[in-house]
Amino acid sequence: MDILREMYHARAVTIAGIDPRLNASQVARRLGVSRARVGARLREWTRYGLLQRFDVWPNPSLFGRVGFSVDVRLADRFQKEALFERVRLIDGAVGAIDFVGDWVSVQFVVPNSADVGRTVALVRGLAGVVEVGVPLDWGVVEPARELTSLDLRIVRVLRQYPTEPLSAIARHVGVSTRTITTRYSRLVEDLAVWFVPVLDFRALTEPVVSLNVQLAPSVERETVARAIRQAFPKTLEFRRVPFGPALPATFAVFFVLCPSAARLEELEGFVRHLTGVGDVEMLVMKRIVSFPETFDRLVAATP
Repeated sequence: MDILREMYHARAVTIAGIDPRLNASQVARRLGVSRARVGARLREWTRYGLLQRFDVWPNPSLFGRVGFSVDVRLADRFQKEALFERVRLIDGAVGAIDFVGDWVSVQFVVPNSADVGRTVALVRGLAGVVEVGVPLDWGVVEPARELTSLDLRIVRVLRQYPTEPLSAIARHVGVSTRTITTRYSRLVEDLAVWFVPVLDFRALTEPVVSLNVQLAPSVERETVARAIRQAFPKTLEFRRVPFGPALPATFAVFFVLCPSAARLEELEGFVRHLTGVGDVEMLVMKRIVSFPETFDRLVAATP
């Protein structure tokens, strides 16, 4: 959990902001452990199936698109794979989060706000869907500049080889390693390119819980976060940043690695009884699903 936290620029979970090429030595130095230990853990993430891959998303604003998420409930929780195959055919679908039970959360990038309603109507009409929540708009980060033709070539290669060394990326693009290093840094720092980890939590023995917590207006978010971390140390907070879901100020999301399934009720009860906490929704996460076709089309259509 500490390694994952360090990989995010904000040191908290965001929809973007992770850098998969962050040097293991940097992480090790910040955590006060050896580089070999960090490198071994990162390799284990892939070997055990937790980290499937990184999906590279160009900033949707670069293509004049806006993002949103929407929760979907199925009549039959065992038909999620069929639902995902239908969703990926909808223009704008980029990913989903699969939870234990009847619900999934689906992410889209669409041309404008009017298309949000049309897209939600398409989802509502899919076979097996019995309920669709209110769409949650993402904030917009206007790009500092337009992508150049070289930038687009780099993005195409990064989408194909997201974790290869920059020297290999340079060979694929046909430029020098120095050029790639400079351009890559600018793409990441300007938030022109987002690296989204595609994780499969079924590889873990401990359940990963998404806690959606409603806070009283007077309560300090950090006070609640500190109490949760003290009782359940393997906790990360979802950070509100200019991009990603626009969460209300009195709403907090935590990701908790619960010690066992038998302690799920204990976790929920503990959070519910914290001072200043109102409603609590607890969802056990199964996996992140990627639909690469939308960004493939957008990047391919840009000269």
